[in-house]
Amino acid sequence: MTDFGRKKIEEAKKNGQWYAPKPEAVTEEQIQQLSTRLEEYEPAYTNWMAMSLSVKKTYTRAYFDAKTDAGREKRIAWMVDRLNKNLKPM
Repeated sequence: MTDFGRKKIEEAKKNGQWYAPKPEAVTEEQIQQLSTRLEEYEPAYTNWMAMSLSVKKTYTRAYFDAKTDAGREKRIAWMVDRLNKNLKPM
């Protein structure tokens, strides 16, 4: 490991990131809930269904990480826009 890497580890330990709990894994149920939510949007839904599981998990995490209903609605709009263009989340 380089000195830069060691420095980053020390920084993470000092600011608490090193010990922060890892986010829970995205479940199949959550992916299914988002799939159901996207069914009304075409071609977004068709493109969603053709996406890999890892891409679906990334979109699903983005949706469920929103804190409010308004935030989730904004995320749906963002997802539909990207999925209509057959784009991955990032």
